[in-house]
Amino acid sequence: MEFCPKCGGIMMPSRKGDSVSLKCSKCGYEKKASEDMLRGYTITRETDRSLRVKTTSRISESRGTSRSIEELEQEKEEYYEIFLDLVEKEEEPEQPEE
Repeated sequence: MEFCPKCGGIMMPSRKGDSVSLKCSKCGYEKKASEDMLRGYTITRETDRSLRVKTTSRISESRGTSRSIEELEQEKEEYYEIFLDLVEKEEEPEQPEE
């Protein structure tokens, strides 16, 4: 690991085209890097277990959460009733206050 000669920040590898250089994470100072310099660099990051997201490979096969056709139809009817009520309220002219 190398540190910046100007500010002491960590020099991180960065790629520009075909060349690789070491760039300071604080001030932006760059230095051309050789393959020997880059061998010791690995980037790792640990995440708190409480922040991890659990996933599965079978997202499309959700069992037990599917709704029946009757439930879907009922939900659709309720949606349309609410929609029509809102449209009627918007179409009603406002009564002027006296």
